[in-house]
Amino acid sequence: MEEFIRSGKTGGARLLVANSGPRIKKIMDLAAKSGLKVFNVGQNELNTLAPDNRGAALAYESGDKNSSAIDLDSWLSGLSKKEHKVIILDHIEDPHNYGAILRSAEVFGMDLVIVPERRASRQTDVVARTSAGAMSYVPTSSVANLARAVEKLKKAGFWVYAADMKGEALQDIRLDGDTAIILGSEGAGVSRLLKENCDGFVSIPQYGRIESLNVSVAAGVIMYEMRRKSS
Repeated sequence: MEEFIRSGKTGGARLLVANSGPRIKKIMDLAAKSGLKVFNVGQNELNTLAPDNRGAALAYESGDKNSSAIDLDSWLSGLSKKEHKVIILDHIEDPHNYGAILRSAEVFGMDLVIVPERRASRQTDVVARTSAGAMSYVPTSSVANLARAVEKLKKAGFWVYAADMKGEALQDIRLDGDTAIILGSEGAGVSRLLKENCDGFVSIPQYGRIESLNVSVAAGVIMYEMRRKSS
């Protein structure tokens, strides 16, 4: 939350606080410097509004706000000649996974994260905390149709791959140039329709006995390799 406030991208938000401990005081001081309105509320009320709060929460007048939201069509029309790296999240519903993925996306310099408008984790305090503030900096595009988004990326010259355990080993695939990789949901993986529109499949070689990696861990490995192979 502190990093989110520091980013200065909290337009339309209010800070709700229910106690005055050292951490909350620090957050309130940051809010005052950024011009963010602060409201004192009871702990029960805060728990109702934000069950995962730790004494404070950000609230908006209406709906879910993402200060780094980007329109996909506008983004594609303004692409520069440099290569671009995109991550597509196929209905990642766990906010801890979503936050961890955003953190890796910021660390490894992903240019855009694409998420569906429905059946996906929302921008919550859990996401903000897990992402360690990355939610404020990672460009994110929320789209109505992921398959259509993939088509637009391919039309713009992107190579699109889906993460799949039966795919080609990650180290054997060229990931330079404009590249997008789809990460599937925690249970179902990448949907059939998206797989049908991909240029290929990538997998992370495994040497232990556990069946698969957590999606946020897999995302970090994949993003590192995408950035390592950048030209």
